[in-house]
Amino acid sequence: MSGIELLNMVSDIGSMMIECGAEIYRAEETIDRITLAYGYSAEVFIIPTSLIITINSAGTPLTKAMRIKARHTNLDRVDKLNNLSRFICVQKPDAAEINRHIEAIRQRSVYGFTLKLISYYAVGGTFAIFFGGGFMDAVFAGVAAVLIILMEMAIERVRPSTFFRCVVCSLMTASLAIVVTRLGLTESFDKIIIGASMTMVPGITITNCMRDFIAGDFLAGLYTLTEAIIVAVGMAIGSVSAIAVLTV
Repeated sequence: MSGIELLNMVSDIGSMMIECGAEIYRAEETIDRITLAYGYSAEVFIIPTSLIITINSAGTPLTKAMRIKARHTNLDRVDKLNNLSRFICVQKPDAAEINRHIEAIRQRSVYGFTLKLISYYAVGGTFAIFFGGGFMDAVFAGVAAVLIILMEMAIERVRPSTFFRCVVCSLMTASLAIVVTRLGLTESFDKIIIGASMTMVPGITITNCMRDFIAGDFLAGLYTLTEAIIVAVGMAIGSVSAIAVLTV
């Protein structure tokens, strides 16, 4: 395998791992192991928004930089990419075969729209009960959680910032909770807000932040920590704004 082919291949694998929610150290170690398997050495620098890889090919350094514009959670693809990296290190297939595997992983199906709605409803309702809400609180928390995912899909076309998305979704959630409480359908709006908002809590982001700090990737850890704080602030601003306006 030529150095250019190897560079393009490990760049695709590394960027896809980060896009799907893998830890920084996992992506870097995967790239290192693959390049070593083919007899090359690599220098890898990854943060959640970009990836830079340099490999030495016959004494000539080859570098590729990629911008990671969007990240989401897809642990199925992370698992498949982990398996693929182990297969590559053992079997050392050619570039064409590896690219076929990468494309197959990229085309793997994700959860359907209906299942996402059901999952959001279940999460919102369950957490409302968990935090002390009643049956009607759980019902409307589930509805609010469904509205969150619908709103996220609607505004995704304009590629909003994480902060803006959280403000809009939490504002809508709190407004719904206060309105149904004013109508006498529930007794307290706070349980509805808490239950529905749990679908926006950046749990995996915080987990990866701690793992990055433990692994010594402080720059990546600071980035993800900042992102988690921005999400929390956006949720707070949206909820407080609705409460301030609708409860006066």
